Amino acid sequence: MAYQSRLQHPRVDRLFEAILSLENLEECYRFFEDLCTVGEIQSLALRFEVAQRLARGQTYEQIQRETGMSSATISRINRFLHYGADGYRLVLERLAQRQRGGAEPAGHPRVESAPPPGATAPDRGTSSPPDAGGGERSGTP
Repeated sequence: MAYQSRLQHPRVDRLFEAILSLENLEECYRFFEDLCTVGEIQSLALRFEVAQRLARGQTYEQIQRETGMSSATISRINRFLHYGADGYRLVLERLAQRQRGGAEPAGHPRVESAPPPGATAPDRGTSSPPDAGGGERSGTP
């Protein structure tokens, strides 16, 4: 059965198609600078960095100390890393594959961090995604 996202909507499809049309980092910077505030991009980038750190086995305390992110947000990211739609895993696997020189991955990468104590898979129909933080746009008229 094909994956069905709670986010699926024609408007979101058009956004994702636009993102998929970008060909390089410069085009990404141009598009996202027009689309998002600086704070939104920084927040997304930090969340992705935290997912990478969790996948490498760093502790919540270490991540919190080095990034300033709250343990609650780190916990949410960890929950999605372990029990989410596998988007983090998919991207982390592809990035690892590129770093290895294009070798075919064998399944999902090993995620070394443990799920939060007593955690169970959340009800994806009712759980809310991690906060998206805001910020001021730079260079807007």
